[in-house]
Amino acid sequence: MLVVDLDGEPLTPLCALEEILLCLGTWEDDDRQDPRADTEPLRLPAPLADRVALAATQRLLAVLAPTQSRPPGCGRLLAPDGRYEHAPMTALTLPAADIDLLAATAATLGHSRLDPDIAELVDGHVEQLDDTYCRADRTDLVSLLARLAGLLDLSPTDDTRLLTARLQATSPGADCVFSDAEEAAHARTADRMNHIWAHGSGIDRYLY
Repeated sequence: MLVVDLDGEPLTPLCALEEILLCLGTWEDDDRQDPRADTEPLRLPAPLADRVALAATQRLLAVLAPTQSRPPGCGRLLAPDGRYEHAPMTALTLPAADIDLLAATAATLGHSRLDPDIAELVDGHVEQLDDTYCRADRTDLVSLLARLAGLLDLSPTDDTRLLTARLQATSPGADCVFSDAEEAAHARTADRMNHIWAHGSGIDRYLY
């Protein structure tokens, strides 16, 4: 699949999710180690239970982090005439199961009947989004996670296959000068990504 460099934006909701899931894992461990007769045992819904969603989130973070906020001049995607640079993309292999788990986690956290204690925990971590997303709440976090899952699950097309083949054939860190066909494929693919992640707002093209 293709991942576009969005200057780290996708990592922010993933990091918030990781902290939420770490807390839920600790709750589970504490409840198992010290069960109380006067309270119901903690029962987390799938895929939050047993750190399943946490493991998937951490795997996604580990793979996606190197693709974001890459330093200038590192593996540029250049127009055919070399005069300007397109938004960087990276060809990756990600487990489909982890993307499905991310989507399922977003749906679970956004459920109207989510346990109030879990909802409160989520609300307490959403403040991490404040620097990038003004007045974020649980709905915003869920939306970002769902949109990220959609971005990572982008259906393959002739355009994505053309770009993937070119990127895989380019040495890591080396510049890639697009052909006319590759540039057109990048533009169409970026437009598809925009509609998922940024609701149609354009991915910048940097002129030189």
